[in-house]
Amino acid sequence: MERMAVRSPGRRLARWAVWLATFIVAVLAWAQDLTLSVEVDKTTVALHEPVTLTLTATGDVSNADFSRLAFPEEFAVSARSQATNFSVHAGAMERSLTLSFVLIPQRAGTFQLGPFTIEHQKKTFQTEPIEITVEKPSRPPHFKPQGERFIL
Repeated sequence: MERMAVRSPGRRLARWAVWLATFIVAVLAWAQDLTLSVEVDKTTVALHEPVTLTLTATGDVSNADFSRLAFPEEFAVSARSQATNFSVHAGAMERSLTLSFVLIPQRAGTFQLGPFTIEHQKKTFQTEPIEITVEKPSRPPHFKPQGERFIL
């Protein structure tokens, strides 16, 4: 006599419930993590030369308060952009929010950008400050006319 495997609906439901519970726990654990980082494209610039500052928050960025971001008065914000990325790698979900600012230094000197702080779920997240050196522009080169003068 040949045996046939009979699966009970209760067993299938139990497996489904375990899988769902594991997924929910993983999502909740993922949702609690938030990391904040900042970088600039250069730390030494000439006066009036643009610097791009990029602030990235990774994890649960929903309802994160980015309204308190401030820059020293020695820098004018000439452009701002925002990008949101959502990805799944090997079953793990990741979401990030990237804010980019183009800053124009208004005077020479050494300045500190940051630390930048955001509020999220009654917690404060902060970056390390970045030091920027703004150099006075070198004198424009002195050009001598080449060739002979032509007088009419």
